[in-house]
Amino acid sequence: MVTAKGVKRAAEKMEKKVKTAAKKAAPKASSLKKGIAQKGKSLLVKTKTMAGEKVEKLTARKDALIKKLKEELAQKEKNLAETQKSLLQRTKESLSDFKNQAEAEVEKLRREMEVKGKALLELKNKAEGEAKKFKEEAETHSKALAGKVREFEAFRKIAENKIFELEGKVKEFLAKIGPKEKERPGLVTFKGNPLTLLGEEVKVGDKAPDFRVVDNSMQPANIQSYKGKIKVITAVPSLDTPVCNMETRRFNEEAGKLADNVVILTISVDLPFAQARWCAAAGVEKLKTFSDYQDHSFGLAYGMLVKELKLLARAVFIVDEKDVIRYVELVPEIVQEPDYERILNAVRALL
Repeated sequence: MVTAKGVKRAAEKMEKKVKTAAKKAAPKASSLKKGIAQKGKSLLVKTKTMAGEKVEKLTARKDALIKKLKEELAQKEKNLAETQKSLLQRTKESLSDFKNQAEAEVEKLRREMEVKGKALLELKNKAEGEAKKFKEEAETHSKALAGKVREFEAFRKIAENKIFELEGKVKEFLAKIGPKEKERPGLVTFKGNPLTLLGEEVKVGDKAPDFRVVDNSMQPANIQSYKGKIKVITAVPSLDTPVCNMETRRFNEEAGKLADNVVILTISVDLPFAQARWCAAAGVEKLKTFSDYQDHSFGLAYGMLVKELKLLARAVFIVDEKDVIRYVELVPEIVQEPDYERILNAVRALL
């Protein structure tokens, strides 16, 4: 059995052997170390010598290469300087030639512009003169034409009034010498008293008879004045009476609610001046008022002239866009109002 003491003794023996071997090898190691040191010194000297020679060769080659490069660079700089000088000289010569050509062209252009400028100035002066002359002539002709237009308008109004008066006189004369207007008694009453209507009866489906009335400015109007529109024609005795006042105000209110292609025309035998005053006082602007005072053209054409009163009976006619009678309401008692809802429904049915 191996004990600790045995192991220790074995270790001590081994240590002694190692020391003995080391002592024996020490002289050889020292000699070997010296040999290596000498060889290293010899190799270092040899290496330094060889390195020095190579450095000298490389330095010589470098110096030769630098010298060569410097010479080539100097030559190139010389060549570049000569090229720049030559190019600069040619550029100066070219610029000089171009400058001379440009100056010549500019001078030529300047002379041409002077000539054209003079021509344009002369043309401008001539055009301004012609324009001034034309403007003066146009103003003169315009003034003369405006005067002629005013004269024509004045003559037209005088002629229309004369024709209107003449037509009335002709009708009056024909009424005296010709057959009397057709009488239609008993169709309307005034506060219970029967009256007689003059003129032919107008029925639904008939072509609307034409007529001639005047507006508040004494300008003539007829059925064609509102061609292409739906026309609600209300006939009333006089705007200054209570029932006519209420009726016309109501229709003026309704006119503002109807379509743009619907017009309401109120006709009486009141003088145009009285109609204008009444409309202004009542604020009536949506409908149009016309006077049939001159020759009762509307009253006779539509059979609405009251023989005993020389006023119009109360009635409503609706005429479509093609001037065909589409609705007729003759109010049997003059002091009563028409049927507004029935009339408005008839108008809406045409829209």
